[in-house]
Amino acid sequence: MKNIMKKLPDWYFTFMVYCLIGWLYEVLWLMFVVPPYKFVNRGVLFGPFLPIYGFGMLILLVLLHKTLNKKHVISNKIYLLTSVSTITTFIYTTIIEYTTPKIYRVDYFLQHYGIGLLLVNVLALIVVYLIVDKTKNKNIKNIDTTIVLVFLLIWIITTIIEYVSHYAIDKLSHKLLWDYTHDFLNINKRVNWDASRNFAIGGTFLLYTVQPLLDKVLKKINIKPKTIIAIIMGSIMLIDFIINVVIK
Repeated sequence: MKNIMKKLPDWYFTFMVYCLIGWLYEVLWLMFVVPPYKFVNRGVLFGPFLPIYGFGMLILLVLLHKTLNKKHVISNKIYLLTSVSTITTFIYTTIIEYTTPKIYRVDYFLQHYGIGLLLVNVLALIVVYLIVDKTKNKNIKNIDTTIVLVFLLIWIITTIIEYVSHYAIDKLSHKLLWDYTHDFLNINKRVNWDASRNFAIGGTFLLYTVQPLLDKVLKKINIKPKTIIAIIMGSIMLIDFIINVVIK
């Protein structure tokens, strides 16, 4: 219990950092990528944070802890299949997206391009498997595919989080904070290819770059100041939530 209490400030700081990063990502995306290119304070809170990103990263850290700390080499058939399939599917679908942008639904995509996707995956897997199986080079057989596995798992987990969040907000508040009806490969307008891909890329980048730095910084700060700051920050967010969500 004491260990959990000691870790709470670190968890909350981590939560707040990614709430802010998520807010910055969405605001900058709307300002520079999506017309009419203007500032929009994303989310339902007044402050510069989106809780879904904070919770999402905490979930990723918990679920992927063992995966991140273990080496997964390409000579293992499971990791070979995972890596080749992930990379091939990503490349193939991205090509389809930019050559045929009006494919909105996943079922339509599978009906028209599903066989092609399957054939490309099988061909790529056979080629890579033969290269790995026939070679005597240990460096090739020991290629670390952990980052590809992490990328795929983040893609799946964040897509589920976004879908569940959209469904819950829709049913509880009858509001659509985002709508992917006219976006490439959307599922019930709640999730789509672009958003899930960006979350996978961003999540992988954050786990391998920002998170190690954040861990180092948090280790250098004593527990007392961390606890005090965490309480202050938590109180501000709670007041913001009460005013803008509960009352309004």
